[in-house]
Amino acid sequence: MADKKTLVLVLGATGRTGRSVIDGLLRSADWDRICPTYNIATLTRPASASKPEVDILRSQGVEIRIGDYATDPPSKLSGYLDGVDVLLSTVSAQAAASQKPILKTAVEAGVKRVIPCDFGTPGAKGVRALNDMKLEIREYLRELCATSSGLSTYTFIDIGWWMQYLVPTSSKVPSPIGPGADEYYAEDDKPVLLMDVDRIGPYVARIVRDARAANQYIIIWQDELTLRQSREIAESASGEAEAIRARRVLLDEETLLQRIAEKKAQYIASGEPYTGQVCTYSEYMISIHFLGENSLANAKRLGALDARELYPEIVPETFGLFAKRYYG
Repeated sequence: MADKKTLVLVLGATGRTGRSVIDGLLRSADWDRICPTYNIATLTRPASASKPEVDILRSQGVEIRIGDYATDPPSKLSGYLDGVDVLLSTVSAQAAASQKPILKTAVEAGVKRVIPCDFGTPGAKGVRALNDMKLEIREYLRELCATSSGLSTYTFIDIGWWMQYLVPTSSKVPSPIGPGADEYYAEDDKPVLLMDVDRIGPYVARIVRDARAANQYIIIWQDELTLRQSREIAESASGEAEAIRARRVLLDEETLLQRIAEKKAQYIASGEPYTGQVCTYSEYMISIHFLGENSLANAKRLGALDARELYPEIVPETFGLFAKRYYG
């Protein structure tokens, strides 16, 4: 008799990270010939249930459960988790705090694996507001699992910096981050972990059911280059290196800190509570290029297991190949 398939409930399934994760789960049958593959469900707000992107998930066999993880009471959250083996959150970083009720309900229900919305770059507290929130959620989940019946485990996943964010705009292809891709930093020699976000799925599909990943922190990555190396590769692949270099805006750490302080002051002056979101990019650039936090050595120092060591059968794509494909 065949083993029961693992049911994974994905939050944030229509976002870019969520789509990549679901694609990996759906394609797990291509490589997983021995173990059973996955059943997939997602939680969708009532107002989004008829959107085209949700219809695509339906057509792929994904079960659509209707509800709101951020606002519904625990009694409803428990129903959304019926039969779920793995809760995997890919919601936006800004929505991290709103995960707490469903994380708590999942642990109380004995969901075997709970994966919060990480999928960012490694780093310590006190540098990036969004990372501080992520680390707070991790500690919250650790405590939940430690004080529960012991049925639930957690896994934390980071993926380095998106390759998509390191390709400057050419005359034919825009950068996803617009003018931000023209910024260059006074320190360009720190190792930077890079990942094509659209290719994290195969790694996540293995992590979800890997006993070695229980109560662990894992770093997924494809390449590691300095800013100088990655910019030279991207500019060359674009075929417009001279024009792109002419647009570079050189910034030092002091300038970034000043920009953060000014935007924070403007935000507070507006009467809204400061969340750090307006300064997110500048904080990331300080972390990555001046503090060197987004490196394999630092991820391992923080306790991360290396996904490339865990799953050597997955052939990573270099940034050079990604850039050639990006510019077409």
